Amino acid sequence: TNMNVPACAEARNTYMESVAYAIRKLGMPHVSLYLDAAHSGWLGWDGNREKATKVWKQVLKLAGGVDSIRGFATNVSNYTPLSNRDGLGLEPTNPCYNEHVYIKKLYFTLKDHGIKNKGFIIDTARNGKGQLRKAWGAWCNIKGAGLGERPQAAPTQFVDAYFWVKPPGESDGVSDPTQPRFDPDCASGDSAKDAPQAGQWYQSYFLDLVRNATPPL
Repeated sequence: TNMNVPACAEARNTYMESVAYAIRKLGMPHVSLYLDAAHSGWLGWDGNREKATKVWKQVLKLAGGVDSIRGFATNVSNYTPLSNRDGLGLEPTNPCYNEHVYIKKLYFTLKDHGIKNKGFIIDTARNGKGQLRKAWGAWCNIKGAGLGERPQAAPTQFVDAYFWVKPPGESDGVSDPTQPRFDPDCASGDSAKDAPQAGQWYQSYFLDLVRNATPPL
């Protein structure tokens, strides 16, 4: 989706080869590998799912075949709810308005391209509450977010597990524009204030995640 960005286009082949290399090296007995499949607000459109699937198929061919992985991971480090209708208001043309709809449609898109019988894991560390963002592309320390479903195995069809992949309380990025690594998205109207650098502990945000947990703690 970012091939219009020169740096991304230039890195395309190296990126694909590096992911394939990682799959080959990490693919050991009793290890289940899942490729990142973004989230419904990024790849949910029919055209994007088709394009992404073709890329994954190329990567898996380089890695040794479609059976090199167990499945795909979605919503990693993001805030998209599992089952409400958030996306209908944010992007009405996107048929995948939440993560459950997305993985179901993605399952069949993958199957149509020969990538069959794959499961999914969904990051539920911060997607307990919906209707928080004005823009679906907002990603940085979203205000009002809450812990989502607790980690559990096989909670519903197509889903191998819910996981808290992104550690709750870890900042997405610094909100102070005078600081190194500042991204304007981290100072948007959708983002919480006074956030530290990405990866650092964000105490007030963690407490909000706990207070807003759905289901509640």
